Amino acid sequence: MSPLVSVIIPVYNVEEYLDKCLNTVVHQNYKNLEIILVDDGSTDNSGNKVDEWAKRDNRIVPLHQKNQGLSAARNTGLDNSHGSWIVFIDSDDYVSENYVSVLLHAAQKDKSDLVICQYSKANNVEVISSPISKPGKYTQKEFWQLFYGPNRGSALVVAWDKLYSARIFNNLRYKVGIVNEDEQILYSVISRSNSISIIADVLYFYRVDRDDSIMANLKKVDQIREHFYSILLDRFQRLVDDGFKESAIQSIQSLLMQLTSELAINPSKENWRIFWRIFYRVKSTFREANVADSDSKKLRVYITFPRLICWLKILRVYIKYKSVITK
Repeated sequence: MSPLVSVIIPVYNVEEYLDKCLNTVVHQNYKNLEIILVDDGSTDNSGNKVDEWAKRDNRIVPLHQKNQGLSAARNTGLDNSHGSWIVFIDSDDYVSENYVSVLLHAAQKDKSDLVICQYSKANNVEVISSPISKPGKYTQKEFWQLFYGPNRGSALVVAWDKLYSARIFNNLRYKVGIVNEDEQILYSVISRSNSISIIADVLYFYRVDRDDSIMANLKKVDQIREHFYSILLDRFQRLVDDGFKESAIQSIQSLLMQLTSELAINPSKENWRIFWRIFYRVKSTFREANVADSDSKKLRVYITFPRLICWLKILRVYIKYKSVITK
């Protein structure tokens, strides 16, 4: 059996990288592909390249739209897909020649709705290994335990290192107009997956040397991302509602650790204001959820002494900065 796999590739101003990406896609050893290229209003030559590639390979579906962002481009791809399986690939990245076949084999062998592979970071010079997410077959509860545990790795959130059963996206789309769209949709994706497989194979290569990429620009942001913490707080509530108590507690602890660390990097007056606004939302939501925190001493410290934790982290950042400057 060779089911149709829809490969959705959003394209925006990547003329320098698009050929390498598409070469690795059209030369997959699994051939029954529908390759959907969504040109999201590119202002360079990417749109023309999309049309040129469509002339070379009849499996390629070229689509063009006004610039609306990554979420909208992925949604357009989903709206026009016909496969029983879905993969996303970012157009400045590339994949191994057996990317689809290995993911699909794992899905069929394990009877999983979602398969996650490992990835490596890459630039024009070298491939850099990334932390490995622990391979195995997981239920929803086990996935969240892994997600908030020590063997999480960084492959679990992103959209592009995964094979999805198409039914996961029935009446489900990415939220348009936000940066952390992968974080926002993750809970819904997992809740629609009866079984999740993580495999050990490194099949995806994520480019890290683009100065104009979304992630590169995110690193330049100097204000605490309030919308991002709203996503994490919503995830906590859904974990509580679905009875995943242990993971819910871990999620709040992780949220507060990240929030205080983000403040420590730039403790401006505005960031302190944002911090307290988020913190009191977190504290209120946590208490209303009536989830006992007796098993987490670290969480109790973060809830009870937030100002102390923040100042200790600010001091640590300052000491580290001074040591670098004096070298």
